[in-house]
Amino acid sequence: MTPDLMTPARGDIEAALASEEPLEALTGEARRLLAAGWDRAAILALLEDVRGALQVAAHGADEDIVLQVMDALTGWTGPGAKI
Repeated sequence: MTPDLMTPARGDIEAALASEEPLEALTGEARRLLAAGWDRAAILALLEDVRGALQVAAHGADEDIVLQVMDALTGWTGPGAKI
């Protein structure tokens, strides 16, 4: 994935985190990226970048949400929560 394509996706991820239901919104965004042809590794790299920024900024609750979605993408979750 090129940086040009990652920039708008990062904005969508940040918007999802700012929504009223950030876990659901971020899960939906991950599904949308998969449907648009992104591979899991690219989505995980983008989420890891966002997670790192949240960690530096001490936004622990948002970081936990990102980690939950990353777990769902990698299958490190219950069967009903996999993406």
